[in-house]
Amino acid sequence: MINIAICDDEPQEIERAHSLLTRYIQEHPQYEITIQSFSAPFELLSYVAEHGGFDVLLLDVYMAGMLGTEAARELRNLGDDGEIIFLTTSRDHAIDAFEVDAAQYLIKPYAESQIFTTLDKVIKRHNVGRREMITLKTSEGITRIAPRNVVFTETGRNNYQIIHTIQGKKLEVRMTASELFELLSQNKFIVRCGASINLNLKYIRQISKDSITFDTGEHLAYPYRTYQKLKAEFLRFQMFPED
Repeated sequence: MINIAICDDEPQEIERAHSLLTRYIQEHPQYEITIQSFSAPFELLSYVAEHGGFDVLLLDVYMAGMLGTEAARELRNLGDDGEIIFLTTSRDHAIDAFEVDAAQYLIKPYAESQIFTTLDKVIKRHNVGRREMITLKTSEGITRIAPRNVVFTETGRNNYQIIHTIQGKKLEVRMTASELFELLSQNKFIVRCGASINLNLKYIRQISKDSITFDTGEHLAYPYRTYQKLKAEFLRFQMFPED
């Protein structure tokens, strides 16, 4: 099941997006897709807070009361890690879209082929992500997580590994950093950094010679000797993010 949400404060835009999604479903009968529409960002946020998130979200940027990019930040804070596709009339918020890890930023009027190509990409990634789920025995019990949601891991007390997730949670597992990397490395963006740190390149905002800043606002000190290697890996990711 793939749950898709549309949020736009213009009824005709909701109708157009819904129509395109319906045609996409007809052309892709192998997918089981549901569609839910919202006419205001606060309506969407209230629903997610009560019922949980969506797998794919089509968000307008300019809406009364709250920008779509602001709504996206709130969705991330609520733990919704769905694929976000922004639909807008302006390129002015493209950087904001990048900061919430949006899948695509389409300018209205967008073509059917654009939305179909984007849906192909995000649904494929969604299906791969579901297969990537791993099960861990944490200090709080048995937990299933997706490696793509891990921001970084570090060695804590008594050689426990602390896993920092994009949802802001911290999980403790009793294993070595190398053992944890073996589990997480099915995600190609996760790399080693020294002997005790694993990093997700997707969530690095800035690298200096003594610390790393992540999209979550967290800072992490790391071994200086790994700076050149880490910088090279990060620059390669920036140039070829899909490789």
